[in-house]
Amino acid sequence: MKLSWSKYTLHFRHPAGTSRGVMQSRDVWYIFDGIKIGECAPLPDLSLDDLSLIEAKLDEVCTKPDKFIKNLSLLNEFPSIKFGLEIIGIEPSSSFAPIDINGLIWMGDSEFMTQQIEQKLREKWSCIKIKIGALDFSAEIEILKKLSQNGVELRVDANGAFDESNVRDRLRNMSGLNLHSIEQPIKPGQWNLMEELCKNSPVPIALDEELIPLQSREKRIQMLDKVKPQYLVLKPSLLGGFAEAEAWINLADERGIGWWVTSALESNIGLEAIATWASQLNLSGYQGLGTGQLFKNNIPSPLQLVDGTLQKAKNLIWKEIKVFISEWLAPKETVELQTSGSTGNPKKIVVQKKCMINSAQLTGARFGLSAGDSALLCLPMKYIAAKMMVVRALELGLELKVVEPSRTINVSADFVAMVPMQLENSLDQLDRFKTIIVGGSPVTESLIKKIQNTKSEIYETYGMTETVTHVAVKPLNGRHKSQYFAALDGVSFEIDPRGCLVINAPELNPEPVVTNDVVKLVSATSFKWLGRFDNVINSGGIKMHPEIIEKKLEPSIPNRRYFVAGVPDKELGQKLVLIVEGDFMDISFNQIPKYEQPREVIFKSIFPETESGKIDRNFLGKLAKL
Repeated sequence: MKLSWSKYTLHFRHPAGTSRGVMQSRDVWYIFDGIKIGECAPLPDLSLDDLSLIEAKLDEVCTKPDKFIKNLSLLNEFPSIKFGLEIIGIEPSSSFAPIDINGLIWMGDSEFMTQQIEQKLREKWSCIKIKIGALDFSAEIEILKKLSQNGVELRVDANGAFDESNVRDRLRNMSGLNLHSIEQPIKPGQWNLMEELCKNSPVPIALDEELIPLQSREKRIQMLDKVKPQYLVLKPSLLGGFAEAEAWINLADERGIGWWVTSALESNIGLEAIATWASQLNLSGYQGLGTGQLFKNNIPSPLQLVDGTLQKAKNLIWKEIKVFISEWLAPKETVELQTSGSTGNPKKIVVQKKCMINSAQLTGARFGLSAGDSALLCLPMKYIAAKMMVVRALELGLELKVVEPSRTINVSADFVAMVPMQLENSLDQLDRFKTIIVGGSPVTESLIKKIQNTKSEIYETYGMTETVTHVAVKPLNGRHKSQYFAALDGVSFEIDPRGCLVINAPELNPEPVVTNDVVKLVSATSFKWLGRFDNVINSGGIKMHPEIIEKKLEPSIPNRRYFVAGVPDKELGQKLVLIVEGDFMDISFNQIPKYEQPREVIFKSIFPETESGKIDRNFLGKLAKL
């Protein structure tokens, strides 16, 4: 086994307030075993882990993983690392039962908390938990009184905010609010006082932080038998993993103590592992597993919130997404990508992650994307366009929606990347999107006409794997519609002696990218695409671009797919052949010059396609030569 680790900083969408303070960001550490990822998510001033030593300990664990995996007790002082190792050491379950969860209200001023509560009520949450202990207590009571009248199950979490001088009075003041429970009303370690409170409190008490330092079975039994709490709050990432959490469950069940599972501000890597484990348990009531939406740069995840339940999408594409995420987060500065053949034969290339980050930032700037906007991934993960949608979600803080690649797209999002086939088959769905970018192959004139009344802004993109997706865009509708591609910031163009485009994009590729695309260069930042140099047909000394001829043929071949190709000819060298999908039809060539008129027409019932939905020209080109 060979392990490695990397650090990742999560940034909160809004300041996260508790009685211990306000967080703007938090660090987690990922452990990698091939494509498996474990998460270490210690919390300052709460976890047992010494954060000043955690990276040295991770170095030690990754150097001698077998030593620690065989004896996890060696990591009792680093329970977050135990949790991370346990994640990569277990085979993830393919089953996932929906989990009822509570909505969470973070501390802030009265206005901020009221806004959160109103949003949760609009979303019709059945259980709401509120962090208390930072505001004036009378103000918090007023908020709780209003909320208690809405018929939801109401829980509060004090995070140890009260002390012996005020805790009894405050519990009495909450007695008429019909609270389900209060978590950790006083700081941990005060067993005598906590025993009294659990015995006499009008509000049932749940122990949370109290559990974290108790690592031996004897200490746990001693505490439970003395304090006799009504509930336990189980946080596997702080307790040292699932085995430790299950040990607490067994002790609680033996004593008739209720319990629920809660996340502790992990990223979606840890949250998904906890939720998957929890879904296999005999759960009762609402669980605290709704923290995945708190971060603006969280890791994309198949977890979904649906009507107050946590569910897990079953899309097969998520397996491929997770493989890429593992490669992206791993402690390497590069990723390996497969080119599509835009600049030559398809091949594997190594790309700097920094270039992919730069590309995401350029796209965000060009289309006005910002944290919280939604982006839809509907393309196969083998292509750079799909990988970059994941990178944009991470770097720009976008909410990533995922569907299996298909011909028709019917999911709403602010931003989506499609191929022309998907655009054509989703014409009645396009208003679901604010911005649509289309790439992979040219967009036909007939399709462009069909999208003119669409409210969405639609752009054709130009780019390739070597430039980490698009370097130029062309508006296809609206008042800025154009026939020219315009460069993204920092990108410039020139042409080589063949008339092919040369791309200078130092932030995306340190070397100029020489393409096989013949263009009309309008300026250093604008061009009109004419066709592929390697598709050029030389017929009797006349060089013709198939793409230009195909556009001219559009009025004569409506609602059919077709293409032109050059096949060997003894007299001309190559002769122009038209291949049309479907049955025989009469086709007029009067609208195009005689030298561009096909000398033969072949009808094919169904066109074979590439995986991305393009016509397989190579296959049909061979057919045309027969």
